[in-house]
Amino acid sequence: MLPMNVFGRYSESLKNLGLSDYEIRAFLTLLMQGPMNYRSLCRESGVPTGKIYQVLSTLESKNFVEISQDRPKVLSAAEPKRAFRNRLRQLEEDFIDLELKTKDVLQALQFQYNLKYDKIQGIVSEIFVGGASSAGSIRDNLLRAEDEVLFSTGEVFASLQIEDLCGIVLKRGVEIKAVVAKSSSKNISILDHLSDLGVNVRRLDLLPAKYFVVDDKHVSLLIDGYESETCVQIQGSALCRVLREKFMETWNRALPIQHKLNSYRLMRKAESE
Repeated sequence: MLPMNVFGRYSESLKNLGLSDYEIRAFLTLLMQGPMNYRSLCRESGVPTGKIYQVLSTLESKNFVEISQDRPKVLSAAEPKRAFRNRLRQLEEDFIDLELKTKDVLQALQFQYNLKYDKIQGIVSEIFVGGASSAGSIRDNLLRAEDEVLFSTGEVFASLQIEDLCGIVLKRGVEIKAVVAKSSSKNISILDHLSDLGVNVRRLDLLPAKYFVVDDKHVSLLIDGYESETCVQIQGSALCRVLREKFMETWNRALPIQHKLNSYRLMRKAESE
């Protein structure tokens, strides 16, 4: 019979790998005492006869035992180094699969949580009318970025100096994603440079709204384009998180435009020759 001190010494670590008490007893018995048949394993490990076949089948699927095809079958412990490596790989694959299966549910639940539990206070902090003041407020917002900048806009206007801003922010390790609608030659030139800097750029013909989201805490919302109309600054509210969720929905529908930028580079090269 497997001594209790042996079981206690290894059980916690093996449970972390997803093994049950009976599975641990069976594996350790085979490891300590060597290959044996089902009847001997039941006697030595203390696993009930009615459970032993299911226990060994599960252990085999987790790569901890090997079952011969001979008659009668011989049960052997797998080499621990190989068993642990294979089991950890299984757990990693299971985690990735579960994460993918629950992604949509997580987003939906997080959205509801943000709406119901976040304190919505100071939603609109400032309103700027006109190109210069709006551009200045957006620049101030972008320079606050610590982790992430997301922006959705019909066209990237040069007066915002977005290339310089992105260069500054990217040097701090901030990730930047952009979805744009228009592809004029001037706009493509700016996007070409942004892509070279490290901005992830995608294109969607019809954008639902135009805004900049910074760290899902600050939003610059554009009404009819900041150059001639209004920019509304939103700070620290659940609405910022809602707009970030909306951006990610737009991002997932948009198409990468790297191939368009490469074509533009080739066109410019041909014109210069």
